[in-house]
Amino acid sequence: MSTTQPNVERFDAIVVGGGPAGSTAARRLALAGAHTLVLEKAQHPRYKACGGGVPLRTLRHIDLPLDDLIEGEIRSIEVTHFGKRSFVKDCPQPFAYTVMRDRFDQRLLEGAAQAGAEVQQGSPVRGLELDATTARVTTENGCYETPHLLAADGATGPIARWADLGGGIQRSAAYELEISAPEMALQRWSEAANIDVGYQPWGYGWVFPKQGRLSVGVVLSPGHGNSIKLFTQRYVERLGLAGTTVTTAVGHPIRFRRSRDEIIARGPVLLLGDSAGLADEFTAEGIAYAVHSGALAAQAIDGSSGDAAAAYQRAVDEAIQPELDAARAISRLYYRCVTTWPTLALAVSKRVDYFWRAFFRVMRGEASYDSELNRWPLLRLSTKVL
Repeated sequence: MSTTQPNVERFDAIVVGGGPAGSTAARRLALAGAHTLVLEKAQHPRYKACGGGVPLRTLRHIDLPLDDLIEGEIRSIEVTHFGKRSFVKDCPQPFAYTVMRDRFDQRLLEGAAQAGAEVQQGSPVRGLELDATTARVTTENGCYETPHLLAADGATGPIARWADLGGGIQRSAAYELEISAPEMALQRWSEAANIDVGYQPWGYGWVFPKQGRLSVGVVLSPGHGNSIKLFTQRYVERLGLAGTTVTTAVGHPIRFRRSRDEIIARGPVLLLGDSAGLADEFTAEGIAYAVHSGALAAQAIDGSSGDAAAAYQRAVDEAIQPELDAARAISRLYYRCVTTWPTLALAVSKRVDYFWRAFFRVMRGEASYDSELNRWPLLRLSTKVL
């Protein structure tokens, strides 16, 4: 699977992938004094298929200036059921920003380089050799080895497969359009997002505001990717955006880790972000978890005198997995209700402000899914029944 080369350069840590997870880990490791290499297959800035919604809770793990990257703020959500207007919920303060992922990811990668990490762009990994304590990766530029290989190469990256990790993680599908919308539509969605529900068995459409454009897309449950383009086309038509200029249309997978039994670290290899399936099944959002996982990986490597992989998996299981479990439980309850009893479910959702206040708190980092679900033991029980 790899080509052995006589000259092998050794690093304290090698990060494969220069997205939010990889760049966060690389920056923190470099700041801690670790000799760190980042291998990024693309040249930044590069387009990344993503709605670009960044919950404010993400920022707690980023120590770089980002204000100039903000394309828009989201302060309200309009919930619709297949385009029929249902209700709007407002948050007194922004609960998410929107960014273009090419600029956002480039800033984080530059931050890793500024901290002292060596960054090789346009350098995809061609092969991997593993033993119990060492990983050796081969690229077109050379061969490198490390006791800590951080796989942040996304939902379709090869490292997890080569390392035989994360094999049971479920995969969903999303399809995203960047639309140069007319001024009326831009004003319509200024500081607002649309969430369109009713897709079977779960999923939603979204509109996020950006500068001079809208991010429009659909995410569907595992096994329903074949129909996603059709659903997206119909969603665009319902929004009144048919015939507008679509500058980008890209499909991409989203992975969901559903159990602590799904191993995401072993020996020298640690899976981060999308590679580890760290996206929640209520919003399908993964940037916050990607950045958090990068911070946890760096902490495990820097702070562990023994098995960093075991320390990292424990940290994910304790800090992130409870959120994924709670989000999945909420998702099962909410989407089951809006698909089975849409009129009743949306009427209740409209009138129960607590649900939305809790959601806004979670997005802003003032609470967690798990803590909010624990406030209502009967609600947690009902999610298990469904």
